Amino acid sequence: MSATNHSCFVITGSLTLEGSVAYLDSDGKWSETLDKAATFSDSETAEDRLAEVRKAESIITEPYIFPAEMNGPRLTPLSTREKLRAEGPSTRLRRPDGSGAL
Repeated sequence: MSATNHSCFVITGSLTLEGSVAYLDSDGKWSETLDKAATFSDSETAEDRLAEVRKAESIITEPYIFPAEMNGPRLTPLSTREKLRAEGPSTRLRRPDGSGAL
């Protein structure tokens, strides 16, 4: 039996204290990994949950919804922006002092 792909929605934002990317999980907590994100099958359900999440600004900053696709068990963002946020920078980070050290 082959896995089917289907569209879904994910809620994301930045953790207020750490500044790192976070995804709302199915327990209502925030995960720093996309694979633990809760998925919503329709935008209306995601919007309703987002309204609740916006009340927790001490935890999450500027939460929003983005479209994704479930490819079997793998969750894949549809936009390049969200792919970069999920996977991290595509170039090595360098120190501003020019030493090249991380």
